Amino acid sequence: MPQGGGQERGKGRTCFYLAGGVLISFLVLAATACRTGPVRLLPPAEIQNLEGQASFYLSGPDGGFRFRLGFFGRLPGEARLELFDPIGRLRTVVWLGPESTTLYLPSEKVYWQGESRVLTSEVFGQELKAGELLKILSGLWTQLAKDDGWLLQLDHLGHVLGGERDGLLFTLKEKFPPGLLPKTVLFSAGDYTVRMKVLRVSFNRKQDPSLFNPLLPPGVKQLGWEEMAGRWKK
Repeated sequence: MPQGGGQERGKGRTCFYLAGGVLISFLVLAATACRTGPVRLLPPAEIQNLEGQASFYLSGPDGGFRFRLGFFGRLPGEARLELFDPIGRLRTVVWLGPESTTLYLPSEKVYWQGESRVLTSEVFGQELKAGELLKILSGLWTQLAKDDGWLLQLDHLGHVLGGERDGLLFTLKEKFPPGLLPKTVLFSAGDYTVRMKVLRVSFNRKQDPSLFNPLLPPGVKQLGWEEMAGRWKK
């Protein structure tokens, strides 16, 4: 009598059990994912600093361009912005202070220093101080209205939908659950439009103070604004 049938049946049962186990594992993972839902993002009671990443799209009279943005902020009003091109190369570093700004292009070894309003007006169509941007990203609406004179737009539940100050508007297009922090912000003023989508943000991490000091390597060349303005958006 042939002796191989039992072995074949045993192999078949083993494959069946393995396939069933894989299917059950998949269903459990899928159910867990559905039950978990999107990650909730809650700001701390007091915010000293923040950092994160965002996608950034700027459209203005000179055309439009997009880049990946790394940002570091220290309240009340200092920021470091790092602009990366689509393949991940660092193209621009900006140290944005309450009054003065340094704009540095590592690949060209050139920089510009001047009033912050010059640069932010070129980006947003109107001056936007570092502290204002940090408060918007942190959801500090009361401070934004009280300290910076923004007129806020609210829904019927009192939730912030956007704001306006001196012709510069922002609209909250998307929020992180449960709705306390902005995820996608649309800025507009005249012919300028900026869409900033926050991909990741964290608060009150230990930050090296030197992040906010414009320390430039030796041998870099300083340019005037007219010459720098034609370079940093390329």
